[in-house]
Amino acid sequence: MKVHLSTASRCRVKTCAQGSTGSTSGNKTALITGGNTGIGYETAASLLEKGYDVILGCRNEEKGRAAMKKLEPFARKGGSSTDLAVFDLADLNSVSEYTKRALDEGRPIDVLLNNAGIMACPLMRTKQGFEQQIGVNHLGHFMLTNNLMPLLEKSAAEHQDARIINVASSAHYPGTIDFNDMSWENKEYSKWGAYCQSKLANVMFSYELSRKLQNSGITVNALHPGVVATELGRYLFPSLTSEEEIPWWSKPLLSVATSFLLTPEQGAQTSIYLASSPDVTGVTGKYYDSCKPKTSSNESYDLEKQKKLWDLSEELVAL
Repeated sequence: MKVHLSTASRCRVKTCAQGSTGSTSGNKTALITGGNTGIGYETAASLLEKGYDVILGCRNEEKGRAAMKKLEPFARKGGSSTDLAVFDLADLNSVSEYTKRALDEGRPIDVLLNNAGIMACPLMRTKQGFEQQIGVNHLGHFMLTNNLMPLLEKSAAEHQDARIINVASSAHYPGTIDFNDMSWENKEYSKWGAYCQSKLANVMFSYELSRKLQNSGITVNALHPGVVATELGRYLFPSLTSEEEIPWWSKPLLSVATSFLLTPEQGAQTSIYLASSPDVTGVTGKYYDSCKPKTSSNESYDLEKQKKLWDLSEELVAL
């Protein structure tokens, strides 16, 4: 599937969803993957407070509904609402089923924040057999974004300001795309090599898509949120997400390591900025860090590799 086009300030820290199903308020709508936890949750809270209706894209329905309950005060304050979209980025059939339902509903999407991710995990594979990090961080979001394009076009036709935001990482800098073995089937697995590759894919996907959508009213940008204390670090700092006791000797080291991490609220600020600030209206094809554009890696700007990644991704997810 090719992307088709129909004819149709400063970064500030704020303490930033249960409402009615569907948007009849005239508010803008944001879909946030991984919106039930971490920086996704904090972004949802802030956007709700600003008057955006928010769809939480979650894998676990129970956790999603619990997050909606916690977000109720922000939704009331902003006169906004929350919805829940249950799908698993590690299963392309699940992504496809959700997007078909969304297209049938026809609700325009003003902001698509591809936020969910996994980092430095042991070798695992998605439902379709892809290495888990490239599968979840890149391929699942690649399919989601392409399938939801008609709903972003609806928003662009009305506002000329639909936004796609991909949460990448500074870990993309040492990353490289192995086009011959992107899923680590024929070489020794490196959890960090796989993570860096997936984050480079996020940046390159953003750049290629921004060119495809040029002058469409839909912008595409990527960002580094900082090193944040969230569930993303579940395989590095298990005590952040688990009630299991950690060895006594590791507690001082863990305390030092985690003291340098940003809070989820701090880590969400660039996502909030790119989703809602009028300062970035019409700005596309950029990589942001701390709410400011920044130069990404040399490889990320390679136009031939961007196109090659797009074509390979399109083939792998069977668009």
